[in-house]
Amino acid sequence: MAGIGFKLDRIAREDGLGGIAHAAFHGAVISSGPWLITALAVFLLQSWTRSVMMPADHVVIQTSLIYAFGVSTVVTAPLAMIATRVASDRFYLGERDAIPSILMAALVWATLASLIAGDMLFGFAAGMRPDLFLLATAILTLFAQIWIASPFLHATWRHRPIFLAYVSGIAMAAVSLGVVQPTSPAAVLAAIAAGLVVTLVLLIAAIREDFPSMPVWQMSWIGKTPGVMALGAAGLANALAIWIDKWLLWWAPGSVQAVGMLRVNPINDQASFLGLLTMIPGLTLILVTTETRFDRAFADFMLRCTGTANLRRIEKARRKIAGTIRLDLRLLMVQQAILASFCWVLAPEIVRLLDLNARGIFGFRLTVVGVVFHLVAIQMSIILSYYDLSGRIVAVWGSFLIASALGTLLFRDAGFASFGFGYLVGAVTAASLAVALVSQATGRLTYLLFVGNNPSVVGNARFWP
Repeated sequence: MAGIGFKLDRIAREDGLGGIAHAAFHGAVISSGPWLITALAVFLLQSWTRSVMMPADHVVIQTSLIYAFGVSTVVTAPLAMIATRVASDRFYLGERDAIPSILMAALVWATLASLIAGDMLFGFAAGMRPDLFLLATAILTLFAQIWIASPFLHATWRHRPIFLAYVSGIAMAAVSLGVVQPTSPAAVLAAIAAGLVVTLVLLIAAIREDFPSMPVWQMSWIGKTPGVMALGAAGLANALAIWIDKWLLWWAPGSVQAVGMLRVNPINDQASFLGLLTMIPGLTLILVTTETRFDRAFADFMLRCTGTANLRRIEKARRKIAGTIRLDLRLLMVQQAILASFCWVLAPEIVRLLDLNARGIFGFRLTVVGVVFHLVAIQMSIILSYYDLSGRIVAVWGSFLIASALGTLLFRDAGFASFGFGYLVGAVTAASLAVALVSQATGRLTYLLFVGNNPSVVGNARFWP
């Protein structure tokens, strides 16, 4: 569903340097909107709430945002993967009227999962008073719904309404805080929730502009899509892999009991979150260039396979796919390695400017290096999705999850100098496995398409062709 990617790619190619900057800016917002919203909220509120609020109230706000953002990514990841795959299948078949119904079903299930998670976290574990409990749960639910809506934005062709949605949400929260100037945590959380509501409404409105049919509750699409459970498992493993090291460090030396039974590790949480933000340029590159360029090469290969081309022409198209993968992988790694090098060298100044704890420099540096390999795993997973090799996607993110957990547990008691090491180990493991799996599959792509991964030959129950 890389419609918006093709739009931004054309802007970048046709409008000179201004077009490149324009496409990159909008691509960053589209690919990483929830990250940007949370980053602005966390870092802007950090100094402001410390100056006007009691320390205990400041901790409530920070803890609510951290848990709402992190847990929302986990509970919605399987739903988002399944909904995106089902929608892309219907999109490919020309059944555009089905998209609103798929989006509605995903939003409903995400809301239910978020309400359950919010009740367990903010009600039972944190023991928040009713107003804070409702607002924190609302923020978690709104984040979850935005995560669900985000992949559907890739199918649209108009980037300005998407940008307007995120800007309007941020402006709404900023104006609410600036005008009211609240001193209670409930008022601050309410302002953030209001901004998220504005963003979500405008995002859904942007999707509805391109897909105006009335949604109908129907779950039969899932049965028509092979491998959905494997895709859901891959999405869950992906989200858990990002957060497992942070969660384990909430019980490591330096962690604190923040609200009720909810724990945080302030040094690692801020450093790792800041490091993960360096993923945004890479995600933008994947959206604007990599996804579209590979999409064209793969579409040409499929056209030859389903047409009258002979084996020589089919193999030529397959080799073009391999060359495109190598080109895009090299471009992604060079860009991200340059960014990681700058961040490694400038880490002390970045930490000082953002008024973070200096001990977070270690976690920040290791995280930005890990992001390089994390993005490689994401890029390779997209290619495996094109190949319809869902079992291999599960293997990639499962290896990330296991390696990250083991690396974190192994050095958890080493103190702040080991922060980020588990994430780096997991990212390197996943990237290495992903590149190997994509290389092997691309070399056998013609065979997989006609025999090894062909539903008419091996059926829909395949997991690892």
